[in-house]
Amino acid sequence: MQAALLQNRRDRIARAWDLARGAVLIPAGLPVPRPGNDQFHDFHAHAEHYYLSGVATPGAVLTFDAAEGWTLFAPVPSEDDRIWSGDGVGLDQLTAEAALGRVLPIARLDGWVEKRRAEPIALLGNHDLEARHREYGLGNWSSLELAIDEALSTRLSDHVAEARRAKDADEVELMRAAAVASGAGHLTGMRLARAGMHERRLQVEIEADFFRAGSARTAYSSIVGSGANAGILHIQPSQRALADGDLVLVDAAAEMAGYAADVTRVYPVAARFSGVQRDLYQLVLKTQENAIAGVRPGVEFRELHLAAAYSIAEGLVSLGILRGDPATLVERDAHALFFPHGLGHMLGLATHDVSGCLAGREKSDRFGLKWLRTDLPLQPGYVVTIEPGIYFIPAILNDPARRKRYADAVDWARVDSLLSFGGIRIEDDVLVTETGSDVLSGAIPKSIAAIEAIRAEALGA
Repeated sequence: MQAALLQNRRDRIARAWDLARGAVLIPAGLPVPRPGNDQFHDFHAHAEHYYLSGVATPGAVLTFDAAEGWTLFAPVPSEDDRIWSGDGVGLDQLTAEAALGRVLPIARLDGWVEKRRAEPIALLGNHDLEARHREYGLGNWSSLELAIDEALSTRLSDHVAEARRAKDADEVELMRAAAVASGAGHLTGMRLARAGMHERRLQVEIEADFFRAGSARTAYSSIVGSGANAGILHIQPSQRALADGDLVLVDAAAEMAGYAADVTRVYPVAARFSGVQRDLYQLVLKTQENAIAGVRPGVEFRELHLAAAYSIAEGLVSLGILRGDPATLVERDAHALFFPHGLGHMLGLATHDVSGCLAGREKSDRFGLKWLRTDLPLQPGYVVTIEPGIYFIPAILNDPARRKRYADAVDWARVDSLLSFGGIRIEDDVLVTETGSDVLSGAIPKSIAAIEAIRAEALGA
């Protein structure tokens, strides 16, 4: 990241905090060991630490107080570390990358904390510091007589979350690059999917092209579901073989320098969509395109979600799956039988980035709203996913209480004939601009014509 960008970011946060007294600890997190093989799970620095430090060093702690400002304490590798894991990133390099004047060995953190034992202490970042303090170079926690000020920690963390919502130009370019790399993988999936191929094999081929396009890792565990598996929202790729007549749903994306993309595409295993596949796909696509068209500053995301719910309900009525007035069906949450999740979420240093709810708002427990992750007015610089879907999920649709409640609203015989259909979700990453929106992942094909052209060419059909 650019030095000026990081410095300005920290200056803005320090001003917002207005911390006349007290100290702040922001740990990156510690590696989580994998028992039995002397290795660790893939390390992700806590987003608050990375956002403010610009580096992702395991075991590092960024600190702040009003007198000294910002200091980064980082581990210095031991001889054993250097033998098994290499030299790592030295303090001089961290000084340059973090654009900080004070980068010190982690061994000096204990003294820094000791001098502030009488001050209110705010803990942001990874709270593993409380349980694993010795691994951060701190002595006995009780002897330090430190008490984390929970209210102060929450207040300061809220300021960081608010700052992280709007992305600056450098962040947007990283997310755009993540979307481009994601597109390379999705195109590979559209070209390579074949009857008989296992979901896991398709996942491997898609992710390989994320990496070839410059991504160091996936933004999240890839979701690849074919046939009925596509109706399980977070299905892990399995050894299920794709079959002619299936749809395959791929929710997978690349990460660039910590910034995530999040993209879902659905395509037929055959050369073309058929019958109800085509009807439902076109309905989801129309709903998504209308929702994207509605993205602009000041728009309430909850209202976009409800408009998408109306569109889904209206379309399902036209297809004879739902019965009744679409607005009434949405009020009754009947649409959520087939579209149970929210329209999307914030995106950035995490797949589900920062708080998606405006301060003072609480999540609804309504069936049609309880999985809505974002409830705030959109502002320039926000990046959100737009991802409506239609699914036939036995766990929902076979529930006797729901069948009774919606006896008049659903053609249950038609639903029973579609219980093995799976699902359709179409997802893009959308930047809110000053006047509207910019679809960062918009180059990845999603129209029926474009997908069928790719599939027909791939299959020689």
